[in-house]
Amino acid sequence: MQIIVEDRDFRRLKTETQQELLSLLIGKRIPSVQPSPSAGRLRWRKPVDLRPEQAMKFVHGLTSDQRRKLELFTKKDGRVRMRDIMNLSGDSDLRGASEFQKLMTRRLRRLIDDPDKKAQLIGWDFEATKWDKKQTTIVDGVYYVTETTAASLRQCMKEHA
Repeated sequence: MQIIVEDRDFRRLKTETQQELLSLLIGKRIPSVQPSPSAGRLRWRKPVDLRPEQAMKFVHGLTSDQRRKLELFTKKDGRVRMRDIMNLSGDSDLRGASEFQKLMTRRLRRLIDDPDKKAQLIGWDFEATKWDKKQTTIVDGVYYVTETTAASLRQCMKEHA
């Protein structure tokens, strides 16, 4: 029997699982693997900083709709109302803006080393959330990227305008 694990899939495994598999394959215990340098920088619910060269790779291959949505963050100092994102693509449901956020997160995680799946490009400002009168449905709020990311995206968008 053969089991094939691609590099990309192997990197998605927890560090402990990677070590255990390698130990089994070579037949002896291996020393602990140090976490990647980026692992210490990543925090739950905190958007990561994209450097200009990362922004170039990130933006490459996006649809025009996705690029327009990201451009909103470059024009508004990294903070964009949910309604602005929805209006740009004609979404009538907040799920459209949420799906955009998820898509950008998945794309980011493929770009950077993120074995713990903590990284996100776009955060949600919980303090700015607006609810309907019954407090059951979000009607607006603010998505944000870091200032560094907004500047990197701005530079990238100018170069590819």
